[in-house]
Amino acid sequence: MANYLVSEIFKTIGTPSVTYVKRNEGKFEFELTNNLSIPGTLCLLTGPSKTGKTTLYKKVISEFKKTPLTIRCNDKMTIEDVWRNALEDVNFDRIANQAETGQIELSSQVKTGISSGWEWLGKIIGEISLGLKGKYSSETVKDRVLSRPSPKHLIPILKELPFILVVEDFHYLNEDTKKSVFQQWKDFTDSEVSTIIVGTAHHAVDLALSNKDLVGRISHIEVGTWEIEDLKKIIMQGLNELKVNISEPHCQFIASESVGLPLITQAISSRLFLDKEITTYNTKNKLKFTKSDVESAMTNVANQNFNVFKDIYQILITGFRKGARKYNTYELLLLIFTLDPVAFKLVRIEIDSRLDKLNSKFAKPPVASVNSTLGSIGKLQKKNGIELLEWSNKQGCLYILEPSFLYYLRWKDVISGITQKADLLTKIYDIINKDFPVKVADK
Repeated sequence: MANYLVSEIFKTIGTPSVTYVKRNEGKFEFELTNNLSIPGTLCLLTGPSKTGKTTLYKKVISEFKKTPLTIRCNDKMTIEDVWRNALEDVNFDRIANQAETGQIELSSQVKTGISSGWEWLGKIIGEISLGLKGKYSSETVKDRVLSRPSPKHLIPILKELPFILVVEDFHYLNEDTKKSVFQQWKDFTDSEVSTIIVGTAHHAVDLALSNKDLVGRISHIEVGTWEIEDLKKIIMQGLNELKVNISEPHCQFIASESVGLPLITQAISSRLFLDKEITTYNTKNKLKFTKSDVESAMTNVANQNFNVFKDIYQILITGFRKGARKYNTYELLLLIFTLDPVAFKLVRIEIDSRLDKLNSKFAKPPVASVNSTLGSIGKLQKKNGIELLEWSNKQGCLYILEPSFLYYLRWKDVISGITQKADLLTKIYDIINKDFPVKVADK
């Protein structure tokens, strides 16, 4: 009988092996693999936070026997910071060692020169373009390149070395930097270098608006939240490996309440064991989980794994000058996200409809109060360094940017301060037992 480390079976950090699931029968892996194989394609990979975008692209890139060269964006970055971050992440010594040991394959010409690192890059770029002549060191080339970095410095690296450029969270860039980045992005497509950009779906249009030349060169893969059936596969694959049985209602319950996030499914499955103080499991044991075990695990995941949201929630429901407000509009705008069906974006008519459905102790706020609160959400979050919600005036839509926050809202001790958890559990189990089709989110 084998011993298993539970955290290695149900992984919440890193790429899972036993519980890796090709969702939608491998559709996204196929699409990303195909697009990366077409030289010069800009692969736009979008979806809500924690839906497995990073796990997906790392899995696909590894099958190309390449490594992601990752730029992680923030709102303080300049255009030069973007390219500099990628260049600084290149480890020429590691590439040279991997080539020597046969871990990666390089052309004989590249393999010979790569050991000189930045000097090798200088020769490819050209001494004239760098303003160099005569003898120069790798450090001199590095200083020149990083002083005014651009795509032309990255392109030789991406064409000759086993890297694929990945830009994560491009929507965080300020508007001027974002526009500059994608005006320069044509250099990659013209050089037939395929790249990956990762972000949220509702900012996907920013690419086309920033550079119309990219239209037709962008392949957009919207992963969305996971279907319940795929989340159930995570649970079953892990428990089958451990030779532990779980009833269909319990499995369905966990998957349906994971708000479409594999991370939460992994965390709940792991917590089932941790709540029994089991970190290493021997398959000779006979373990069975009850409804109470499942409910406890889900509550503990909310209050321990996502306890960071506790103070944030209080900030959001307090809003500006709570004592001077007649209506609890900030709190009500969070509550409407806990109503069925689960959704991560609500247009204005849906917001009003859900406010009507709230059977709460609070008075329904008037239209003016809702408008004012929607307009203030961004300022309130910016003031407190929070980015969980976004109101788009242009699209007339309220987004919840962090689905795990929605899970916290549903599973903290008292759901939204209005619906007791026991009522929700009874409702969900009734639905499951009647084989009612449960949808995770609007697609």
